[in-house]
Amino acid sequence: MRNLLSSVPVVDFHRVHLKYENGPNVLKNIQFSLERGSFHFVTGDSGAGKTSLLSLMYLDQRPTAGRIHLFGRNLSEIKRKQLPNLRRRIGVVFQDFRLISSLNTFDNVALPLRIEGMKENEIKKRVTELLAWVGLEKCIHTFPDSLSGGEKQRIAIARAVINAPDLLLADEPTGNVDDAMANRILHLFLELNKMGTTLVIATHNHALIRQFKKPQLHLSNGVLECLPSPFKAPLEKSSTAPEFVGEYHDFEI
Repeated sequence: MRNLLSSVPVVDFHRVHLKYENGPNVLKNIQFSLERGSFHFVTGDSGAGKTSLLSLMYLDQRPTAGRIHLFGRNLSEIKRKQLPNLRRRIGVVFQDFRLISSLNTFDNVALPLRIEGMKENEIKKRVTELLAWVGLEKCIHTFPDSLSGGEKQRIAIARAVINAPDLLLADEPTGNVDDAMANRILHLFLELNKMGTTLVIATHNHALIRQFKKPQLHLSNGVLECLPSPFKAPLEKSSTAPEFVGEYHDFEI
């Protein structure tokens, strides 16, 4: 059964440092916790460490020093063979998209569901519905090399949210789309958040930050400068987000 009231944070950083080979620390003494169902923007100038911070959360890198807990698990104690199961609970939208060039739009988005072993008829329903939501129903059989940057961005977002992950990390997810689509994508993220998905979104889009009024993890030269108290927004009206967003997914560790 889903446990939304658990006191165990989804993400917990304790005095984390990250240093690349032969370079300075890109993250310095980072310390914060993110509760289940929270929504934070990661902000800061280019080079402040936003992408590096996200990379630690999706297990692409290990910290140089410090401790990270994810879903209550100490990452330093997790064996390599356990990482794939942990990663399946995380949806990631990369700045460089990371689509599989040999797969068309449908198959790129369907990939997480196929890894989970979902039946093809349910996969078809979910993927078709979500691609229509992001305006890509006409590109369903198109391969990445024939798509624009904005189209690739929307495919990457659809793939990241298709299985309603426990933790969604997005690095500049609206950087290649127009304002109307950016707003639509953020409302999709909000629907996932209402169902318990923890959201961490790195962005330079100050208009979205002002509009959605979520707390910020603000980085400056690799240092975390603030973690404000969450903004308590009024209840939002129901949206026309894809139906699967409201379906149950387990939060038990």
